[in-house]
Amino acid sequence: MESKHIQLYQVTPNELTENFSKCVDIKLKEFFDKYPPQKNNEEELLTVDETLKFLKCSKQALWNWRKNGILPSFRLGNRVYYKKSDIYSKLIKQE
Repeated sequence: MESKHIQLYQVTPNELTENFSKCVDIKLKEFFDKYPPQKNNEEELLTVDETLKFLKCSKQALWNWRKNGILPSFRLGNRVYYKKSDIYSKLIKQE
């Protein structure tokens, strides 16, 4: 069995926290340098069924919102789609 050496230093809690923070910052910087975040310029489109599940509402309510212009929709062929960003913007409390 291989023995491991343990070294104890007198460190204040603040110094320990700073050391951990520095190590985490370095590792995060290395990670994001290696794997930069991707920007998604495309809007996510939801089908009617996906929108119903997302909003947890009835098909009639969704149709009424669409008809009254409350929730804009898009047609591609015979299908109706809703932009997720439009749904989120309508869910924000309006003053």
